[in-house]
Amino acid sequence: MRTDRIYIARDGKSGMHVLVRILAVGDIGADYLPIDPDGFNELMMARDARSLVLAAKGLGPMLASEGDLAGRIFVPSELQRSIAGEMDLVPSDLGGLLSECYFDPYVEPIGTGGMGYREIGRTGKKAARDLIEGFDFSNAGDLSYLDSQFRAVVEPLHDWVFARNLLSIVLRIGGLYRAGVDPKVILETARFRKVEPSGQKDRFDIGPAACFAIPVAYNPFYRTDTLAISDAPLDIRKAWPLYADLVDIERPSTRPAINHRLKGEGNGFIRFLTSLETKQPDGTDRKGRPEENRWFYLVVSSDIGVKYVKDQMRIANRLLQAFDGRLFRPRVAYSGVKMAEIAPEQKPRNMLEAMWLLVRNHPDHYLLTCKRCMRTVLSGTQGGERSFCSNSCRATWSKEHPSRKR
Repeated sequence: MRTDRIYIARDGKSGMHVLVRILAVGDIGADYLPIDPDGFNELMMARDARSLVLAAKGLGPMLASEGDLAGRIFVPSELQRSIAGEMDLVPSDLGGLLSECYFDPYVEPIGTGGMGYREIGRTGKKAARDLIEGFDFSNAGDLSYLDSQFRAVVEPLHDWVFARNLLSIVLRIGGLYRAGVDPKVILETARFRKVEPSGQKDRFDIGPAACFAIPVAYNPFYRTDTLAISDAPLDIRKAWPLYADLVDIERPSTRPAINHRLKGEGNGFIRFLTSLETKQPDGTDRKGRPEENRWFYLVVSSDIGVKYVKDQMRIANRLLQAFDGRLFRPRVAYSGVKMAEIAPEQKPRNMLEAMWLLVRNHPDHYLLTCKRCMRTVLSGTQGGERSFCSNSCRATWSKEHPSRKR
């Protein structure tokens, strides 16, 4: 499923950015090929909008199932002329793009007792500006010559960021454990914050047990134009099909917040939470909005179905098993292969499921969590054990710790 070209644009209705992927008609909905570890690592290493989009181009389409693709496939010239159904694409916005592109693990906890984090590291403004200048859909030129053999497939940028960050968090736990981190504090070492429910009862209903929280994406409601969830110009099922496939979004909330549980029996201990930002009744902006309202959180409860658990490694294993149950769902099928005539049929429905197959089985590679930046990649076994994800991280760490051995 080779991507002929890719563009960035902004959905004029939701205000959030999307990728416009140009695919040959015959490649749309085709089965995924095994994910190449190098391409996977490009996504895990991405820390600005441009590198994310280029990694997404190399990996291939986010969506493959017929249901997810419905309403997302367009004749290129019709999409350009805004006559493609309800889709209305407008030029990208630099500020909005920078906000939407949060990359795990570039945050650090702030304050005590809450869920506050602040972004750290470089902003990626130049890379985002270069992306807009070089890849904005409004500057694509006349694409009508592609109409007969190609289609434009629209993919939410949020789903790519969410998929990358979710994998980054889950893999980091594995990389740290392999490196010998104390399992009693594995979640906190992986940059989760321990949160007591009493301090969040006015914002979130997270139950009576202690939880562990970490940002997984930008909160799209952290804006001044959203009045309430009933007024929000964002249909999550349409705007984020990948995310919506993972969570139960039917549950109503009694608080001004999104509180989605991971689908699946026994998975209620995993939630995705964020606050809904609103204006004052007179239309003026709220002042002093808490920094923690900026984030879309992955929250894992210590109530994992038996009794409250203090062992963080046990909670981490249940987290891993819950996501595996959602992302790995093979069915038995006749294979026609000698000595394996009946075998599991592994047909991922989206890119996250395709990448999860590599996460589950990566021969000749091991999970490497960088000693400096905490990004996690699949490292080859040649050349001995590594401690850093890149030469730049190795050099920077050496400058920061001149007296330590590597």
